[in-house]
Amino acid sequence: MEDQITYEVKDRAVLITLNNPKKLNSLTLPQYDTLCKFLEKANNEEGTIITLIQSTGRVFSAGANADYITSQDTELDTWLNLMVAKQTFLVQTFLAHRKILAVALNGPAIGLSASFVALCDLVYVNDLSKTFLLTPFANVGILAEGGTSATLPIRLGWSKAAEALLLSKRISGQDLQNAGLVNKHYGGKFKTAEEFNSTVLSELLDATENLHVDSILQNKELLKAIYKPAISMINSQEVYRGVYKWTSGIPTARFKKLASGELKHKL
Repeated sequence: MEDQITYEVKDRAVLITLNNPKKLNSLTLPQYDTLCKFLEKANNEEGTIITLIQSTGRVFSAGANADYITSQDTELDTWLNLMVAKQTFLVQTFLAHRKILAVALNGPAIGLSASFVALCDLVYVNDLSKTFLLTPFANVGILAEGGTSATLPIRLGWSKAAEALLLSKRISGQDLQNAGLVNKHYGGKFKTAEEFNSTVLSELLDATENLHVDSILQNKELLKAIYKPAISMINSQEVYRGVYKWTSGIPTARFKKLASGELKHKL
């Protein structure tokens, strides 16, 4: 499982790579735990100041693995572990990250993976026309996840957040750029995710080369000071209310219908 998410130190950066392109880098809930454990490891990695989450193939991440989700029962204990505990762990791990947390979007990010993109400090995109965020929570019969009830209004504005969460509408790369979420895009000039990832890393290393590390760390603490309590608070409500959706059996049934094509989602 862990070779589908890899950890590597390069110079002053830690690279965490989603490495399952055949499955569109979809993740099981235990794999989201692995991602968080790697983030914690990176937080304590000596000699680094950058943590870059990157991916492979044409899709950054298709979100939660549907086969994994549909194999679960509807018992409360199951979802207290799979949903409440794991999502709280994910959000708090991202919020607790002390270093520059960047993400390189080689393509779309969906569901819980879109949620953690909005928790990153810096967002880089290869091709705006092939990139979008999609939070299809209303389509699969669940509530907002990963703190998106707070992060999307903060980073995209109320109107785009409402489209994303109330209508399950994808937010295009151009809209992400217009809203200010994207720090830099490259016009689709890179033909492979590897070329794109390498360039983002090189530019981040160059940008931080002569900066004072402690100033970066303390400035990040100050930057998060206003938003961290709000995101934590809303995430606690997301998981408390959301767990009862999972125990209802509705999401599992709708995931199965999406997988079979019986239920369509307009991308």
